[in-house]
Amino acid sequence: MARMLLLATMLAASLVAHAQVGETDQKPMSKAKAERQARRDAYAAEIDGIVRSRNYIFRPITMQNVVTGNTRSVFAYYLYAAVEGDKVVLHLPVEFTSYLIDTVNIDSYTEGYVADLESGNWRITFSLMNGAERWFVEIFASNITGQTRLALVTPQGVMRYLGTLESGVVVRRKERRVER
Repeated sequence: MARMLLLATMLAASLVAHAQVGETDQKPMSKAKAERQARRDAYAAEIDGIVRSRNYIFRPITMQNVVTGNTRSVFAYYLYAAVEGDKVVLHLPVEFTSYLIDTVNIDSYTEGYVADLESGNWRITFSLMNGAERWFVEIFASNITGQTRLALVTPQGVMRYLGTLESGVVVRRKERRVER
């Protein structure tokens, strides 16, 4: 009988201790963890702000022809794709045929611009006119990792670029000053 009473007391003490431990399991977030979470939230807000502003520039780091699969690094700072409101400017390298790299230089307007956020990834789609041809652009931008991928779909082929997204770009043509 003394053993039963001792076991019952130990069980009750164990339940009380477990309940108290369960209450303390919900520890407040450590300072370092809170700082990391704050940096993640700030970065996501920055990427969200860039996309929502509809005033950004994509700078490619690599380019790839989807059909041939050749991946090449892009080192030139003057190659980019920029969006400002309804205007789009493309200065991107393309490789529509094997081993022939060219640059497209297009100033056009976006048509059907859509930007959707799904589980931390932005998907931006729009089309533009290049002469009589309609080209399609699709941009994926992660507000978690910052990885940005641009796909350029044309009648000549499909190009894929990996790069970065920057904000605050003003897309304007430089006016030549004529001196008289």
